[in-house]
Amino acid sequence: MAAAERVVEAYRPLVEPLAAALAPGAEVVLHDLSKLPNSVVAIAGGLSGRTPGAPATDLGLRLLMQDDPPDRVIGYRTELPGGIVCRSSTIFLSGDHDRPVAALCLNRDITRLSQARDLLAELVDTPEVSGHDRSETFYDSVENLTEDLLRRAIGAQDVSEMSKADKTRVVKDLERRGFFLIKESVELAARTLGVSRYTIYNYLND
Repeated sequence: MAAAERVVEAYRPLVEPLAAALAPGAEVVLHDLSKLPNSVVAIAGGLSGRTPGAPATDLGLRLLMQDDPPDRVIGYRTELPGGIVCRSSTIFLSGDHDRPVAALCLNRDITRLSQARDLLAELVDTPEVSGHDRSETFYDSVENLTEDLLRRAIGAQDVSEMSKADKTRVVKDLERRGFFLIKESVELAARTLGVSRYTIYNYLND
């Protein structure tokens, strides 16, 4: 049995009980990272509306692209479709080696608490500034994931007017976002930028 499969099967029985223990307003998600981008293999709680086979989040892809991914990211803020605000945590699970092969994610609905905090913030709070991008977006399809990552990387530029340097910058940005972990992403980037797949590889190696 492969490392990812062993780890996933060990943690799969915990998904439903954890969601029940944290209920109401909690979601527990298990990702098999060997199945990227459709990495969700078990989910309970129903906050995000996702089902098994749903894709990874953009934050998850970014963390996996790091040379030394953290073993956990605890208590960051996410916003689900419909305006549900969550306190989320991601725990990466390693197999035989140091690289993660699975991830266990917990999302807890704190919408009402967040609204109450915001109401008090004008009197007692000051804004926090963080140098780390911990924002996270949930997608219902791989197409929506890839379209959003491409849109963010390209920005307001007109692709037809891009120079080689502009396209290299876009490709490097996509690499940082974990875009190229997705199946057939090189071909998609090539079509979007109007270049060949070999040119994309050249940009990546520049």
